[in-house]
Amino acid sequence: MTHDAPSTGALHGARVVELGSHLAAQFGARLLGDFGAQVLKIEGPQGDALRREGPYVPGAAHSALFEYLNWNKQSLQLDPAMPQHAHTLAQLLQGADILIYGLGPAEAAQAWNWTAQALHQRFPHLAIVAVSDFGSQGPKSHWQGGDLVLQAMGGIMSFSGLQDREPLKPGLRQSAYCAGLNGAYTAMAAYFHALRAGQGSLVDLSSMEVVASELVSVFPAYSLAGVVAARRSAVQDPLLSGEPLPVRDGYVTLQVNPLYGPERFAQLLGEPRLCDPRFASQQGRIDHAEELRALLHACLAQRSGRELFEQANEQGLLSGVLQSAAQLMECDHLAQRDIWVEAGAAHGAPWKLPARIAHLSATPVALRQPAPALGSKPLAEALAEAAAASARRAPAHAPALAPCAPPAPLAGLRVLDLSTVFAAPYMGALLADLGAEVIKIEAPKRLDQLRAGGFGYLVDNDPGEAGWNRCSTFQMLNRGKRSLVLDLQTAAGREVLCELVAQSDVLIDNFTPRVMRGWDLPYEKLAALNPRLVMLSNTGYGSTGPWSEFKAQGTTLEATMGLSAYAGYAGEAATKVGQSYPDFLAAWSGMSCIMAALVHREKTGQGQWIDLGMYQLGAMVIPEAFIAVQGGGPDVACRGNAEWGAAFSGVFPAAGDNQWVAVSAGRAPALAQLLCILDLPAGAAAQQIESACRAWCLQRGAQSAAEQLQSAGVAAGAVNDAGDLLREPQLLARGFFERVDFGGDIGVRALIGRPYQWQGAQVGIRRRAPHFGEDNAAVLESLQLPPERVAALRASQVVSDTPLKPPQLRPIDIASLVARGTIKTYDSRYRELSSAFPSSTTYLKTFTHDLLCLPRAGYAKRTGP
Repeated sequence: MTHDAPSTGALHGARVVELGSHLAAQFGARLLGDFGAQVLKIEGPQGDALRREGPYVPGAAHSALFEYLNWNKQSLQLDPAMPQHAHTLAQLLQGADILIYGLGPAEAAQAWNWTAQALHQRFPHLAIVAVSDFGSQGPKSHWQGGDLVLQAMGGIMSFSGLQDREPLKPGLRQSAYCAGLNGAYTAMAAYFHALRAGQGSLVDLSSMEVVASELVSVFPAYSLAGVVAARRSAVQDPLLSGEPLPVRDGYVTLQVNPLYGPERFAQLLGEPRLCDPRFASQQGRIDHAEELRALLHACLAQRSGRELFEQANEQGLLSGVLQSAAQLMECDHLAQRDIWVEAGAAHGAPWKLPARIAHLSATPVALRQPAPALGSKPLAEALAEAAAASARRAPAHAPALAPCAPPAPLAGLRVLDLSTVFAAPYMGALLADLGAEVIKIEAPKRLDQLRAGGFGYLVDNDPGEAGWNRCSTFQMLNRGKRSLVLDLQTAAGREVLCELVAQSDVLIDNFTPRVMRGWDLPYEKLAALNPRLVMLSNTGYGSTGPWSEFKAQGTTLEATMGLSAYAGYAGEAATKVGQSYPDFLAAWSGMSCIMAALVHREKTGQGQWIDLGMYQLGAMVIPEAFIAVQGGGPDVACRGNAEWGAAFSGVFPAAGDNQWVAVSAGRAPALAQLLCILDLPAGAAAQQIESACRAWCLQRGAQSAAEQLQSAGVAAGAVNDAGDLLREPQLLARGFFERVDFGGDIGVRALIGRPYQWQGAQVGIRRRAPHFGEDNAAVLESLQLPPERVAALRASQVVSDTPLKPPQLRPIDIASLVARGTIKTYDSRYRELSSAFPSSTTYLKTFTHDLLCLPRAGYAKRTGP
């Protein structure tokens, strides 16, 4: 394998032990290795089963997927049946900093018989992340999972697919890779906490909750407005839904937005009929969808998808082009972003696999060594290294934080959030949950689209006196933050920002690359003010490469980054699944990069710039497609609800209105159990099993069918919608939803927390989303600005307590949306259910005092490494 020259990496010096075969755990541990950690993979006598899954990397003795998930690791064989090896593992853990624990409850009992909780008690210094399908606790912790069941129970499928067909899951194995990203960032957050506080943590991560965490718009629409999302209608707006439109050589997506309508595409395509007033509004385009679609098909039929995509984006329009794995491997932009590494070269050309999650200026992500041969790490060497690391570890000490500081991993850090809409604001919300003070910098003249009524509903469908403070998705993605309204279009506003940067730890922006340069605020200038600053720029295509200036949105990126090519009904055309899926990949990837940079800064005092391009993240989560096309076989294409590697799988209607159950018999024993339940003989044909399973499910409720199948060892789960999730026993038992006091007429409501339970630090939602400009005075006071300067900022409207161009927000006709199928239903009980649900974690306190009494982590507390 060819790989990068050795470099230190952000996690240089961190020692990681990986225990267990869960796919998400392997991916998460590999990401830690990419960031520079030393990762020791513990394998049993037969080795990880994934080694033998094929196809094989040229010249290697293991599969390509094993290579992808296990480079930058070492392999040590231990036999759990040998008592002395249990002692050996204990010695290794004593010398480790992080444990990635991928043993499910049944696997743990059969193997080492050490639960994650027991390891947390025995090794209190360790940052432990336990990854499983449903979490290690709760009434369904023992259930069988897999991507199909997790996507169903996690809620994504309730609004994916077409209304007149079965719900549809995302392509390939997205839940595993998303859980791996969450495992990586939480492991680094726990390690960062251990470096500062001298104590370890246990993070119990649930893959089902990772999927449910993608409902950042769908769930608050329910808990704050009673709206239950629907699957896509057969009649959609072709210019807003992300619908792939056929061109001469494939498909493109075209996207209007609040700044422009179809007239811009009329000019691009030379088709004046697109300016017809009937197509000017979303409702008009829905009412005349067939006519509009026919018009688009006619004027696109002879266009090249790639050329049209580039022309549209060069004119500032939102457009995507549907790309497969083979096309991504030929993409000039990805090549210039240097995301590929080569795997294997002994027999023929090496394979290309995606490797670089982002560009970190001081500590580049690197492939330092290929996946290890089984047992290639000598035991004596591993034990000697562990002993030396254990001896070097400083004794536990009290955290060097203010006495009033909450014991949170990021307590004392200040984050400046300059972003809007989804991915980057979600990072800010998660950083706030981890204890950072997050200041949302808002523009006085141009509101965040989430405040202006985009991507959500008004709380209780009532604009009140200030509707921009009542938008449902904004409440989810900006919880825990403070709001400072600052006009960065002015020199005075940018001067205040620079003073904030000098007192801050992290800055997040999601402008196109030209914006910060145009304001003369590149990272180099900000770093001169504060060398410890960690800055993340989240853009659609990254800051370099031929597409770097292109604008992007989730609906257009899904196609371009390769996700849509593998998401659609089996054997049919590609489609869009879920809602803004690229934003979640970016949020969790960004969190991983920020935490890696903070760990590096904690050890060295050096900040850095993170260049996160969302486009390149799509390749990271479809490795099976790259392996298929390079392994000599056909591309995997759209597989519908087929579970990867399962003997039988599908989604079937259950008794009741719009009730569905996902069923997946992964291997032969589970298939035998399913055949027994269905009263079918061994060797029954797939079509026969499908017909029998459909008839069996129709006689039962979805929850009842799932419980009966699970009790027999067959993975199954109901397709939950947002309302179902709030009643889901597993989520309630684990405290996945948190009670947040919104005050006034809203009161206490439920919001999605995070997909993990954290022992060893206080992690949670600490306050509602801020009202527009409500923290102006407090934040400016923290800068100790002279009163006359503050007065001047307000007089010139550089700082404002209210929007200078307030949106006209009105109640929505919910009944008509239900009648048209735009939403599934309206649940009048939502307010009572959302405010009264049981929760194990409740944060209803005022956060301002806690924030103001904390020292800035790198300033009042320390001035050097």
